[in-house]
Amino acid sequence: MIEKLNTAEVNARIEALLKQYPVKQGALLEVLWIIQSELGWVPKEAIRWAAQICECSPAHAWGVATFYTMYKHAPTGRFLLQFCQNVCCHVAGAENIISVAEKKLGIKAGETTKDNLFTIVRVECLGACGSGPVMLVNDDFATDVQNNSLAMEQDVGLNEERFEKIINWCKERAAKFPQEPKRDPLGGITGSIHGEALGLDFAPPPPALSVQATAVENGVSIIWKIAPEVTALAVERKNGKKWETIGNPSVKDAEFIDASGKAGCEYRVIATSGTRVAKPSLAIA
Repeated sequence: MIEKLNTAEVNARIEALLKQYPVKQGALLEVLWIIQSELGWVPKEAIRWAAQICECSPAHAWGVATFYTMYKHAPTGRFLLQFCQNVCCHVAGAENIISVAEKKLGIKAGETTKDNLFTIVRVECLGACGSGPVMLVNDDFATDVQNNSLAMEQDVGLNEERFEKIINWCKERAAKFPQEPKRDPLGGITGSIHGEALGLDFAPPPPALSVQATAVENGVSIIWKIAPEVTALAVERKNGKKWETIGNPSVKDAEFIDASGKAGCEYRVIATSGTRVAKPSLAIA
């Protein structure tokens, strides 16, 4: 099964991904997503493979993969129906719609239909309480079908009629596409791992934290802490009303010495992740 991961396409995606993290272990979650997108689930041997790629222990990778419920550890049907059973959906009638689904498909929660088309599972809160009861069809919220697409409107929850429409939509899709079209591991929202290909905007990375500037014998010492996703750093010193870059330390560094600095100088550290720039973090010596 691992041979399916050793392709030029997968290797290129992982190589590009690892470049964004100063510590390879930081990419583990996304490497596991890539595995699931390629295999349909995350088997034990693939977790060991991910651990090797991310230079962490297999035990750590196993702990991460089993902590997050979005990783599947057994093959499922083509359409994984994940029903929320948490409080809001339960009050709104989740148990009734789960019973309808089990009767309609002839299986119980945790089982897969004989044609490998549907798997039913119970999950905890899906974060869509205003549309309960709600479910996911693979990576898509679904409480209805509108314009020949899965849909979820506010205050429109699942009922027997809408569930029937969703099942029919799935069957029609299976007839139209012998295999489910390949999607991005983040759920098809982006065209690449982080969306750069589509020019999408993302939130800026976390700024450098605990920035301090201290006058020392050989100048000014600037120290900081950064998040794992930071890929570049810049240290700037204020000159009048302008900021001037005085150094670009490695993301593995936690200190920069400004040999020409002195007490009273104002500094800032700017963290960058790819093309995203964090808010500057200020410090005065």
